[in-house]
Amino acid sequence: MKRDLKIPNVTFRTREGDEVETDGGCAIGGQWVNKTTDDYFKGKRVVIFSLPGAFTPTCSGEELPSYDRMYQEFKDKGIDDVYCVSVNDAFVMNAWARDLEIKNVKMIPDGCGTFTRSMGMLVNKPKQGFGMRSWRYSAIINDGVVEEFFEEPGFNNESNDEDPYTVSSPEYVLQFLKSEEIAKSV
Repeated sequence: MKRDLKIPNVTFRTREGDEVETDGGCAIGGQWVNKTTDDYFKGKRVVIFSLPGAFTPTCSGEELPSYDRMYQEFKDKGIDDVYCVSVNDAFVMNAWARDLEIKNVKMIPDGCGTFTRSMGMLVNKPKQGFGMRSWRYSAIINDGVVEEFFEEPGFNNESNDEDPYTVSSPEYVLQFLKSEEIAKSV
């Protein structure tokens, strides 16, 4: 279990200010911005979720849009922000958020997998043509310390087709927060 684990000190390479080409070309004109784990996590209680990759079926069709849609429910339960981390570069993460019209979830590109590896969640998925990616998980992180960790079952580095999506879902995490609230009121 990863509870009480202090998250790794990592610098993420993000992009800000890129303009989208109308012909579907690459977004340009912005700048590289380094963001650290402190920028995202210090002094905040957040929900983070990590997934195998941008523009993939479960990630695009269910997980990211659901977290975005349920964002206010997380805020109502005392969560300061919701972050999506993937082993994808900043250009891909920004394009994915634009494509899905994500309004609330903040995208964190982990292009080299440094954060994901440090969390013990980097897996190899060559069968899908992905290479190194994140195993699907979510977590509640309070001021840089893992408060709760929700790892999908079957963690493997065997490149099979398994891609469970149960305990990392926003519904599951929100249910945990609701039960935690009930327990505190008793």
